[in-house]
Amino acid sequence: MKRRFSAVAALVVAVGLAGCSSPPSALGTSDARVLINGKATNALQPVTCTQTGTNWTIETLEEEPGFTATIRLGDTLTPESVTIRNMGNFTGTFWADNLGKAQARVSEGGFNVSGEAQGSFADKPNQTTTASFDISADC
Repeated sequence: MKRRFSAVAALVVAVGLAGCSSPPSALGTSDARVLINGKATNALQPVTCTQTGTNWTIETLEEEPGFTATIRLGDTLTPESVTIRNMGNFTGTFWADNLGKAQARVSEGGFNVSGEAQGSFADKPNQTTTASFDISADC
């Protein structure tokens, strides 16, 4: 009897550890559509949408190509930052009151963040430029 308990306990621990180390499931994620300079990038991007206090963070499941956008809720929606990683061959950043410009709104049950980011395109990585972005996520 003691042996069976040890085997069951070891199995429970192994399954528990495997569950803790696995990546988040694609179930329960949302999708985002991204435009760079008016052109669509890839198909819909799976994203996670999380809220911490008055901030919402929308982030692609994959690091690259991908993006992270943070929006502050209040009397108005305020985009705080957007980091774009190799989407439409563009990598760039928007930071509120610092770099680029952006606006945010609630659209069809999700968020829309659009504006301009500073960065570079993959074919000219040493040439800083500005690109427009438009991100719609069904959070």
